[in-house]
Amino acid sequence: MKKNTIKVHCLGGFREVGRNAVLFEGKTEKILFEYGFKIEGSMAPLPLKIKPDAMFLSHGHLDHLGSIPILYKKWSFPIYGTAPTKDDAEMLLRDSLKIANINKTPREFGPADSRKMLNNWHNVKYNQKIKIGKSTVEVYDAGHVPGSAIFVLNMDGKRILYTGDFKLDATRTVDGAKIDLKNIDAIFMETTYSARDQIQRNVAEKELGKIVNQTVEKGGIAVLPTFALRASEIIMVLNKLKIKVPIYLDGMARAATDIALKHPRFLRNSIELRKSLTAVHKIRMHTERTSILNKPCVIVTTGGCMDGGPIVHYLKHLYARKDCALVLTGFQIPKTAGRYLVDTGRYVTDELDLKLGMQLFQLSFSGHAGRSELLRFVKNIRPKKVVCMHGDQCHRFATELKSRFSIEGLAPKPGEIIEI
Repeated sequence: MKKNTIKVHCLGGFREVGRNAVLFEGKTEKILFEYGFKIEGSMAPLPLKIKPDAMFLSHGHLDHLGSIPILYKKWSFPIYGTAPTKDDAEMLLRDSLKIANINKTPREFGPADSRKMLNNWHNVKYNQKIKIGKSTVEVYDAGHVPGSAIFVLNMDGKRILYTGDFKLDATRTVDGAKIDLKNIDAIFMETTYSARDQIQRNVAEKELGKIVNQTVEKGGIAVLPTFALRASEIIMVLNKLKIKVPIYLDGMARAATDIALKHPRFLRNSIELRKSLTAVHKIRMHTERTSILNKPCVIVTTGGCMDGGPIVHYLKHLYARKDCALVLTGFQIPKTAGRYLVDTGRYVTDELDLKLGMQLFQLSFSGHAGRSELLRFVKNIRPKKVVCMHGDQCHRFATELKSRFSIEGLAPKPGEIIEI
C-alpha cells in the first residue's frame, strides 16, 4: 500500500442492489461500513477476513445490516448507529430468522449472534464526531428513513463520505439531507435511481388519491405493499388525502411505525404521524385478513418487494379481481417477485404462479435520491473521486460523472480492492 493511501475492500453492494459492505483499511485502523444481505438469492457479502476496529451502520434495512451477526460469531467490536436504527435492526433480524425457519433456508447466524451484535451497539446522534483510534467518523442526517445517517470518515489525512441510502428532498416523514461539506477526497455513493428521476412527490400523492378513490368507488380494494420503514410515509399521505374508507395496516409495518413514534426527534412531524395513525386499523389476527376483504378499503402491508409477508395472503385472495388495485410504492429490486410482476404481469413465488387481474400501478414514494438529486449532490460537494454503488447501472453513471464534472468516477466489482 502506497504512503498515505487507504485500502478499500469492496465486499458487496457494487454493481448490484443489496448486501452493502465496505472495509476501509488505513495505517492503524480498519473500519467497516455495513454488512448487508441480498434478498434475492439470500446472499451475504464476500467473507470479511480482517477483524474491524469498529463498524458503522447507516440505517435499519436488511440490504445494509442483514449479515452483520455472522461477524459476531467469531469477533466482538463496537458498532455505531442511531437509536432508531438499532431498534429497526433488532426487529428486522428477528423477522429474518423467523422467515428463514419457515422457508427452511437457515441463515448463517442465530439469535445469540444478533444479541451479541446489539450488546456491542453504541448510539450516535447527528452532527456528532466519533473517535476510533487516530481516525474519526462524522454523523449527518441522510433523509432516507427516521434515523438514517451519512458518515464522513477522516482517516490518514483523507476525508471519505459514505452516503448509505440518502435523499436531499424532504418527505412527509423526515427532512431531506442537508450536507454542506468540502474537501472530500471520495464519495461512496448509492446510485439506485441514477438512470431516472422519480415523479414529483406532490404529483405521486395526487395520483395515489385518484387511484384509491376510483377503486373504492367501484367496490374494490386498494392494496399498497410497502417496506416496513416506509409505512409511516404512506400512512401520512393517505391521511392528507382524507380517504373515506377504512385503512388497514398489516405486517411488520405495525412495529416499524411504533419504532418511529418512539423516536420523535428523528421525525419531521411526530404529531402529524401520531394523528395519521389514529385513523388506521392495525391487523393483529390472521382471521382479520380475510374478514376485511368483504368491502372497499385500503390495505397498507409488508413486504415491499412481495417476496413474503402478508401481501402474499392478500394477492392470493384478490389477484383476479378487476375492481381491485395493486399500487407499488417503492423500488422493486431485480430478481424479486415484485420486479417479475412488473416485467411480466405474473406474481410468481415458490408456491404461487398467478396471472394478475387486478389493476397494477407503480408510484414512487421512495426515500432514495433521484437522478437529479444525485447529480446535485456531486456538483455541490465536488469530491476528487466518486465510487458508485448500490445500483444496477453503476458503471454508466460513473462514466457520466467523469464527462459531466471532470471527476473520477469508479464502479468497482464485488471483491475488488481500490486505493484512496
